[in-house]
Amino acid sequence: MKSKTSAPVKAKRSATSQPPAKQQSKQSQIIELLKKKTGTSIEEMMVLTGWQAHTVRGIISGALKKRLGLNVVSTVSGLNGIRIYRITEIKTS
Repeated sequence: MKSKTSAPVKAKRSATSQPPAKQQSKQSQIIELLKKKTGTSIEEMMVLTGWQAHTVRGIISGALKKRLGLNVVSTVSGLNGIRIYRITEIKTS
């Protein structure tokens, strides 16, 4: 004889629950950091994304500069020697 198995019961959502907020992509989070007037360092971007330094530099040169056409400039801070990256005006070709 075959026994009947019931289908799994789905949990009902309450009427007051909100759908989860959409998270920003890591690339868009990096862009937000780079838009700050003070800019950001590789280390700050690494902490934010969990990526290694070479991956952060790759996203800057490949995706941001080449694909999106953003003008990302870097300067070296005189006091502590840390390189700071920021987005300036959109470059013209």
